[in-house]
Amino acid sequence: MVNYILPKYDNHRNWIRGAREHDIQWKDIEYANKENEKELNKFLEMQKETNWWEEINSIGWKEIVNQEKKAEEQTKDAEFMEGTSMILDENQDNAVTVPTDKKSAWILYKNNLLKQGFKDKVVDNIEKSSIKILKRLSSNTVDSNPIKGLVIGNVQSGKTSNMAALMAMSADWGWNMFIVLSGTIENLRDQTQTRLLNDLNFPGNLIWRGIEHPAKKISLGQRTQDLHFEDDSVERYFTVCLKNAGRLKKLIQWLQSDANKQKHMKILVIDDEADQAGINTADITDITNNQRKTINGLIVNLVNGKNEKSEEINSHYQAMNYIGYTATPYANILNEHGEESLYPRNFISALGVSKEYFGPQQIFGVDSDEYDGMNIVRIIDEGNLERIKDIHDGTIADIPDSLKNAICWFLCGVASMRLWNYKKAISMLVHSSQRQDHHQHIADSIQRWLQQNNDEYVCKKCEEIWNDETNKFTFENFKEQYPDYDRTDEEINKYPKFTEIEDEIRVLLKQITNIHLDSEDELEYHNGIHVCIDNCSKNRVTNDGMHVRLAYPDAKSMPKPAPAFIVIGGATLSRGLTIEGLISTYFLRSVGQADTLMQMGRWFGYRKGYELLQRLWITPKTKEQFEFLSELDQDLRNEIKYMDSMGIKPENYGPKVKNTPKYSFIRVVAKNKMQSAKPSDMDYTGASMQTYLFYRNNEILKHNINIVETFLNSLGELEEKKSKNKHAKNNLIWRNIKFKEISKMLEKYKFVDRLKSFNDIDSIAEWINKVTDEGKLTDWNVIVSGNESNKYGAWDNLKQGTVNIVSRTQKDENSDIVDIGVLSNPTDIISDIVLNNKDEEFIEKINKCKSKEVRILRNGNKSGLDMTPQLIIYKVSGRSKASNTNKNRYDLNLDEDIVGLSINIPGGKRGTNYVETVSIHIKNDIFDDEGDLDDTNED
Repeated sequence: MVNYILPKYDNHRNWIRGAREHDIQWKDIEYANKENEKELNKFLEMQKETNWWEEINSIGWKEIVNQEKKAEEQTKDAEFMEGTSMILDENQDNAVTVPTDKKSAWILYKNNLLKQGFKDKVVDNIEKSSIKILKRLSSNTVDSNPIKGLVIGNVQSGKTSNMAALMAMSADWGWNMFIVLSGTIENLRDQTQTRLLNDLNFPGNLIWRGIEHPAKKISLGQRTQDLHFEDDSVERYFTVCLKNAGRLKKLIQWLQSDANKQKHMKILVIDDEADQAGINTADITDITNNQRKTINGLIVNLVNGKNEKSEEINSHYQAMNYIGYTATPYANILNEHGEESLYPRNFISALGVSKEYFGPQQIFGVDSDEYDGMNIVRIIDEGNLERIKDIHDGTIADIPDSLKNAICWFLCGVASMRLWNYKKAISMLVHSSQRQDHHQHIADSIQRWLQQNNDEYVCKKCEEIWNDETNKFTFENFKEQYPDYDRTDEEINKYPKFTEIEDEIRVLLKQITNIHLDSEDELEYHNGIHVCIDNCSKNRVTNDGMHVRLAYPDAKSMPKPAPAFIVIGGATLSRGLTIEGLISTYFLRSVGQADTLMQMGRWFGYRKGYELLQRLWITPKTKEQFEFLSELDQDLRNEIKYMDSMGIKPENYGPKVKNTPKYSFIRVVAKNKMQSAKPSDMDYTGASMQTYLFYRNNEILKHNINIVETFLNSLGELEEKKSKNKHAKNNLIWRNIKFKEISKMLEKYKFVDRLKSFNDIDSIAEWINKVTDEGKLTDWNVIVSGNESNKYGAWDNLKQGTVNIVSRTQKDENSDIVDIGVLSNPTDIISDIVLNNKDEEFIEKINKCKSKEVRILRNGNKSGLDMTPQLIIYKVSGRSKASNTNKNRYDLNLDEDIVGLSINIPGGKRGTNYVETVSIHIKNDIFDDEGDLDDTNED
């Protein structure tokens, strides 16, 4: 048998891959784009003679084609698992490919990333996401609308690298003018401009030139007429521009100052933090007033080729492409979607992250996903909150126990990282208020506690906290709770003994000051603790020569050992600024907007070298809000994945932020940024809801069992088990059940109040009835999931059949509510797909599928169930036992069994959509337009 994987067949593979890059379909590639098999053999003979291909016949050719097809499908599956996806408009991809020339901007930048220590896999993911986006851009929009897209990143996940990669790759393909819109702070803008030049400007095929503050009147050599935008030019130009009215006006004037140059410009606008500053907050419902907010209006003018006064002009750019980048895209997809708006009508792309990233899902978990979250979150109780309020008022100086614990953990963490020879800054963040006077009171109280207590007292307190915390969250816990973390056990630093770090803690306690200035007014760092207050009132040096505001050492002059910082602040720490080496966070802010709160999560990011040390002290409400944000974020990414697989375009697909009644305690985004949302409509397209919380009450548990058993015994005949679907063998399945029967049972079932997905069951039922009447959903399938083993006995009160009871464990054995984390088994979702008449390839895909693929497979046309909702029912043994190896799980220890429910709604057939735009249901409007309960005296 011939081994077609050998390198001698690389020429054949390269031809096939090139054909796929040019959108040739597999059925055509099978015959090398020829008419028939005879022509295919002629093609192969010619390639052998002229291009020295290895001799092969049509059978061998088809085998290689089949191998490549399977490899491509596996790549798509891998990308899906890693979280990358994109939904597109109808336009065909352009013909760009990944540059391979050693002197191309992309290859030079790629090598630079590898030199900086980026893993090969991470760089490969950056390459894949960049070429995906580049294929959606246009190098000529003279006779069409500008391209408008959105890239959804992750908080503190390194999206700047993705932006630079896209710039490099598009520069290789002829784009010649790059505009990065960057925040509102000049020193951050300057840092971005310098970083991009350093990252991109290597000796190669192209020359990069940065334009500082473009304007009509600019220095010789930077005027538009002095630059070279011709197709044969090797020069590429970029500028980083603040989202500031004056700067944007001057930028537009500069771009349009020479009509001849303008017509050669192929522009890529990258709007960094696209949900900030540039959103239109004017009332778009007021048809008598067509005015936009100033900054939004100027960006719209820039992208749509108008002048700074919103006037049409005679000259045109050769190409205009606009891409917004943000980790919190809710305003961008809910704000407005008119013809001239910045709505991403051409594509929406979700970037994946490497498996070294600590994001909301990893830290806080997801109800319906594989993560329970990590046991690194600590709760600040009411008594401690009252003490903090007293400190804010200046009436008391003694800090609460929770803050003492956070500080002691920080001291232990710094000492450990110094023991490990960590070479960068290490930080603790205290974010308790927006108000500047509060910041000062907190800082004074922290310094007073550290300075007034002797080393022995503080060290004893540190030892208690160290022993307690290292037992609560062990290395084994980390491996269980972040099972796919992409570093070996040997690469993860383990906790040292307290005796190994005690001396270094004493060193830290010797100096507790602001940052010194030396005799030459240069910042000077010591081995102790630097207490920094980061707000706008601390821009000046104190009378005794101290720099109070946060300022990390330059990487080139990093002191040894690693310097330590306790950083107290508010809004300036909430977006954009990275807190270096963050290991201890004390966070008390009360925020009413999802996007604002998510951006405040400075603890999200990469923690290479100190994975075990991160801890977070927050209030119960904030913890619940972040758990919701984790689910909200994952829901939106899943939505984009599903729509990607279903081929629904963003022009018709108003991306739906899941609209359950969860919004009663936090708004997705400020009211004036979600103007196209429809608060009166509900939309549960693609929804997946499950009961994972249950009352620890025997009467309620028995009530629910009786309700569900009565419902199941009313359903009639079961489906016979003849399907080739292996996931169906332990389950009972009923088909074509009317929703009104299910609805009656749901009305009687007693849901835990905290199950926000189910606490407005009437609204869910109303929506389901509406779309069912419209013919967009069919009748339901009902599934009772069973276990292969009968270790916990069988559910034998059912008239039509018997299944083995399943087992689940709980997160907290002392709570009044039983929290099992995840109820459903993902493969149950595809257990009702009948495979008897399906092709063998689809059968194999179903029977071997991974958990994250199940919704894609069920929503696809091949399943035959892309309009069929399902109810999955589980009877969980109250005697379920936890594994001895998982220390964060406990036996259920219930006298009664639990009956849980899982509801899955299809994602919509290809080319259809259940609503025109996103719908959000808000029950209580308790927040102001900014969504922050404490917004006075902002920093």
